[in-house]
Amino acid sequence: MRNLKIRAVLIIIPLAILGVALATGFVLMWRLFSLSVLVLLLSYLWVFLGTRGLTGKVKKSSEYCQVGEWFGEEITVFSSSKIPKLLVKVQENTDLPGHYNTGAFNLSPEGSHCWRTEVYCQRRGQYSLGALTATVTDPFGFFSVRRSLAEPQNILVYPATLELPFFQPLSRSEPGHGPSRWLISELGPNAARVREYASGDTLNRIHWHSTAHTGKLMVKEFDPDRSNYASKSVWIIPDMHQASQLGDGDDSTEEYCITIAASLIKKYMDSGKQVGLIAASDQSYLFPPQMESQHLWHMLEALALMKATGEVPIEQLISYEIEHFGVNSVIIVITPSVSERIVTSLRQVKNRGAPVVVILLDPISFGGTVSAANAARSLVSSGFQVYIIRRGEELARTLDSRALIPHMRYVGDLV
Repeated sequence: MRNLKIRAVLIIIPLAILGVALATGFVLMWRLFSLSVLVLLLSYLWVFLGTRGLTGKVKKSSEYCQVGEWFGEEITVFSSSKIPKLLVKVQENTDLPGHYNTGAFNLSPEGSHCWRTEVYCQRRGQYSLGALTATVTDPFGFFSVRRSLAEPQNILVYPATLELPFFQPLSRSEPGHGPSRWLISELGPNAARVREYASGDTLNRIHWHSTAHTGKLMVKEFDPDRSNYASKSVWIIPDMHQASQLGDGDDSTEEYCITIAASLIKKYMDSGKQVGLIAASDQSYLFPPQMESQHLWHMLEALALMKATGEVPIEQLISYEIEHFGVNSVIIVITPSVSERIVTSLRQVKNRGAPVVVILLDPISFGGTVSAANAARSLVSSGFQVYIIRRGEELARTLDSRALIPHMRYVGDLV
């Protein structure tokens, strides 16, 4: 609209001066008419020549990035013309959230201009950047010409992976915090140390010599059996059912699901375990458990592009894929669903000998109307290990298995 108004003025003013000059015959009016035409002509030549011979190049320091990280970008604009380029404005066109890159400069004949920027990755996904548009406007603002200088490039932003040092699936929901409770740290045959008795410890682990020496009931701790540790695989199952999702942007259950899933995948693969991923989004995802580093990046890439647009409820997905789960599997489900049907599906998995961990995203904290309390109570009473995540909570603190048992007792008392 603004350009149309400017063009109308550019036509009306010279014609008005010409009309006055013809009507009055004044030499001054003829000179004004000639000057206005000359100014318009020079302004047009300014922008027409200002974009000719311009090319651009964008160089990225990496083809991918992770949420919370930075990557470098170097932009260079070249001029192959022997005419100087004045008042050149170059803007990078991108859909990367929070990224805006522009520069204004003059170019000498056959010269170049280069600048570097640091780009912050704040949201997972695949984005386009590197498409440059040069704009030259004459000093009077009469004309403006745009020209594309570089083709767009893609960059993949992986989801954030948080440190979850104290998250461990339990072998069974019993009191006590000793090593016998950790599923992936099953006891080896050799006692390594002694400690004070804790409620829930079995009597056959009492170290009578230390008990007599200290006057306190002491129990033996054992080193983990690493062979058993390595034989177990972990399945991560994030809920991408569209009807279950709540919240917007980074505060949505979708993003919490993806972040937790990515963090757990990296945690267990870094510790040398076989990890698999199952999800039903706009397409079905099935990554059988492996330990190769390339497998990690394949799963993170899938999580980077995954959207909560699936039509398969989490309980159906678990039933469909139940053949993959057995006694050597640990199943970790991440969901905002509070449907009672999920308990039935997970019982089927448990009956196959596979321990199950459920990470519940509390719907009411994400803007929903139903609390996760009743669903958590049903899951706990069925013998499942349950965590409740609320919006805004620090995930590393909430996913702390050391505080899980009191938390589970509390959940069991909720109404």
